[in-house]
Amino acid sequence: MKKAVFIFFLLGTLSVSAVERVSLEQLKSDWSKYTNQVVELTTPLVVCGSFYDSLILAPERLFCPEERAVGLADGDSTLYYALAAQNKAASIVVNCRNSYYKVRCGDRVNGLTARVTSARHFVTGKPVKTKHVAQDKLPKPKKGELRVVGANIENYFADLGGYATKRTTPEQQAMKTTKLVKALKAMHADIIACCEMQVGDKAPTMLLEALNRGGKKYAYVSMPLPNMDRIGGCFIYNTERVRVYAEPLSAYKDTASHYYGRMFAVGFEEIASGEKLIIGVNHLKSKRAGRGNYDTHLKRMDNADSLLAMLPQAVKVFGDEDILLLGDYNCYTQEGPIQKIVRAGYADLLPLGGESDYSYCFKGELGYLDRCFGNASMSKQVVRVRPWHINADWYYSHGAYKMKDKSLHRYSDHEPIIVDIKMSSR
Repeated sequence: MKKAVFIFFLLGTLSVSAVERVSLEQLKSDWSKYTNQVVELTTPLVVCGSFYDSLILAPERLFCPEERAVGLADGDSTLYYALAAQNKAASIVVNCRNSYYKVRCGDRVNGLTARVTSARHFVTGKPVKTKHVAQDKLPKPKKGELRVVGANIENYFADLGGYATKRTTPEQQAMKTTKLVKALKAMHADIIACCEMQVGDKAPTMLLEALNRGGKKYAYVSMPLPNMDRIGGCFIYNTERVRVYAEPLSAYKDTASHYYGRMFAVGFEEIASGEKLIIGVNHLKSKRAGRGNYDTHLKRMDNADSLLAMLPQAVKVFGDEDILLLGDYNCYTQEGPIQKIVRAGYADLLPLGGESDYSYCFKGELGYLDRCFGNASMSKQVVRVRPWHINADWYYSHGAYKMKDKSLHRYSDHEPIIVDIKMSSR
């Protein structure tokens, strides 16, 4: 028996000694040399993507090529392909046993030990040890500032069982409401421009019942449409701080249009100062990857045209020139619809939050799908714009709901865009 134990110990020692410490650059120079070998990576890595049975790791976070280059649907894609190739070359994929709902993108990984199975691919029978970075904290708005938030709340429906909610249980719906209420309250927002709220009055009423528990501080305004299995837009606002002074105006004339209730503007007045502003909530057509994106790209260009055509009318109807545009535009920074809006005189205010920031993470790549634009007079009054990182870095599923996680994290797959404004008369 002692002999057997000694042999087992010796084999274990040999196995450990066989692990070679190498850098990621050494592996890249000749993947075949290390294939089927267990290695320990000396290169510090960061989690770029977390999935059911694997992690995407790289020395630093990866950005979607269309954040920095003209995309496939817009014409010249030379730089796009170069950036895509760089992202692929910089990253590795590790099949592992991590509890995917506990790993967050941005987590640090040091001393990864795993077997190389092919170029850029590793496998380990154990969980990869990750270290959380500090949670993002959101300060309250300063005295005298109005806080406006753009938030995609990811298929918030009162009626379950439709296309968007066929896999959502009442328990998950209740947990989502709990998380969403916590997040909205933590934002200290005066106005919240929501995307992906069920069209009609059932969903906003359900949310406000939870949000107003113990008082009647918040109200909502959306396009007057019957309840249906379709996502739309909705404004939630603090009645003690602002009031709606005009009926919402849609970017689409046809009430049957899929976009009638998800692209519209509302006029708000700050009660304390009497200053007014126009806020648009816009949810452009969702996209497809690669060349399949071209048809949806044309629809987004049409969405942008309809939005720009509506805004001069909004100035006349609402009697004010300050325009702030929020929402999920389903476009990265260098894509056609975004550049069209900028060329029309609406400044992209997101660089105020940092050029290397993001609101969305897809397949390990970061970018801004959620936007904030302001015309000249509005931009002068915006003092701060930033995403709040509480959603996009978590695994894309409702796994947290299954774990009864009642935190405010991962109520959606998009980050909210926080905008602080110092209202002033011209």
